[in-house]
Amino acid sequence: MNHQMKKRMKTLTKIFKATLCLTIVGGIMAACSDDENIFQPRLPQNGGSPVVSIEHLGTVPSCFDWTFHYSGPSMTQAVGTRRDPEPAHDKSYSYTSSLSYGEMSVGIKNSSKENVSVRLNALGYIQTMEVGNDTYNFNYDLNGYMMNWEKISRENSFGQVQQFITRAAITFRNGNLEKVVYTEPDDKPVVITFTSTTLPNMNGLLPATTSKELGCLGFEHLYYAGLLGRSTANLVKSVHYDFADGTHNDYTTEYEYSVRNGNTVLCNYHTKDGNVASVKYGY
Repeated sequence: MNHQMKKRMKTLTKIFKATLCLTIVGGIMAACSDDENIFQPRLPQNGGSPVVSIEHLGTVPSCFDWTFHYSGPSMTQAVGTRRDPEPAHDKSYSYTSSLSYGEMSVGIKNSSKENVSVRLNALGYIQTMEVGNDTYNFNYDLNGYMMNWEKISRENSFGQVQQFITRAAITFRNGNLEKVVYTEPDDKPVVITFTSTTLPNMNGLLPATTSKELGCLGFEHLYYAGLLGRSTANLVKSVHYDFADGTHNDYTTEYEYSVRNGNTVLCNYHTKDGNVASVKYGY
């Protein structure tokens, strides 16, 4: 092959790669350089502003505050601080998570020194994640909405390995969260029913207080990085908890929002004990 032919083939290869640079698959953006395809997940997928900080105020349930950093559309670092209703434990633990991207792959390194490995599905969402001795499995429908998840925890005792499984089945209707059936090890299911507002969820927010049931408590940053499925279409108006074990009282949490310049900046609600709490979002 002469020099001119080689030059032409190289030019055609660059043109071909350029046609792949912005491919939308299930709401996930993949981009490429001259040399390789670079996976660039993002949330929200509707063009709204991404969240850069989440702060819980008032009497808070077990949750995490977050600060996010991005490079282009993709999250590269997140700092999480655990919040706890017990003052002695509140803000007693923080960690930093760094994310890097390859060709349809994600690398995650946490300052907690736990080994983290993930495998993505064809839509670019996390299918399996291993964190230390725990394994998480996530399944999604063809539109990218999470259908179910499970966490398998393993404990070693006198040479024997015990497994404990926490799981949930998730139902979406018309793009909105409708129901979650959540089950902890050796316990009866809890049914969580969602009612939506007419306000669009422009920033892709998780419904406040439901991270545990949606399978991402302590690693909400991976959801906000666009790696755990699509967000509910509208902001959530209320969440009703129905306990089948008979030892807990059913209750409903209602949310009120403040929106500024198209961004949801505040969510107010009452805890199940009647205390006032808020979530503040920064952009």
